[in-house]
Amino acid sequence: MSTAEWNSTRGRSEVLRGQIDSMMEDLRERTRLLALAQEKIALSTASARSADGLVEVVVNASGAVVGVKFSSDACAKSTPKKLGNSVLSASTAASEDMRRQNAEILKPFTNATALDLPDLIPGAPSVRGLAAVPGVPDDVRIDDRPDWDQTVLRSAGNV
Repeated sequence: MSTAEWNSTRGRSEVLRGQIDSMMEDLRERTRLLALAQEKIALSTASARSADGLVEVVVNASGAVVGVKFSSDACAKSTPKKLGNSVLSASTAASEDMRRQNAEILKPFTNATALDLPDLIPGAPSVRGLAAVPGVPDDVRIDDRPDWDQTVLRSAGNV
């Protein structure tokens, strides 16, 4: 290898090393931001009041009810059945609000998944569609197929 070829190869290696270092720093920063987003979600709650104003429900990040408050006159103004419906409607509204909040917190990360390799590296091959299953629409998960848990091995009894 000539000195010119050596220097050219060395120069390309330095450029690649710089790109890799930059990508690693970007990954560290995204990981840090994702951890902050996860912490924010874990600590978040949402609340909603029923339409009749008799019930307020608080849910955690997963939508589980963590608090229920009844107005002081809830029992006097309602029947048990109507009060139960009020709790249900307030719980549903609070859970929907929590889902919206979580989606908003994660928006910077979910938007990033729309990127493809050519968006990052000119000339790189596209990875879109690599996970696609022939005959299965993109919006259907693999485990939604009726035979998702069936083995293909004859020795397992599926002849």
